[in-house]
Amino acid sequence: MFLFRDRHIPLNKELLTALQQIWSIGWFKARLISAKMGLGYPLFINNINLYNFSGILFLLKNLTLSEMRLKRNVRTNILKLTTINSYVGLRHTLSLPVRGQRTRTNAGTMRRLQILKNSTL
Repeated sequence: MFLFRDRHIPLNKELLTALQQIWSIGWFKARLISAKMGLGYPLFINNINLYNFSGILFLLKNLTLSEMRLKRNVRTNILKLTTINSYVGLRHTLSLPVRGQRTRTNAGTMRRLQILKNSTL
């Protein structure tokens, strides 16, 4: 296993799938990284040499923000919404769906998590 930013990348997975295990790397960025490195599609992580691996790490550091910075951005954006007392911030504080989803028959998971969250306090 390779260790990248506190995240273990499994060796037995294909390159694009393994890159998507990293937070903030989706399908498009994984394809972009493999195309810039000139790596073919059916390539597994355990078949990559050190030169290609260091190139992938270099591209990851330059193309993406780190996991912690992204999580901090999300947290500060939610905090900003709650401090200005917006509707979306209120939905976040009540642990309800934010993006207009239905709550009458759906969102059972959110309500179940809210009950668990309130019972631990």
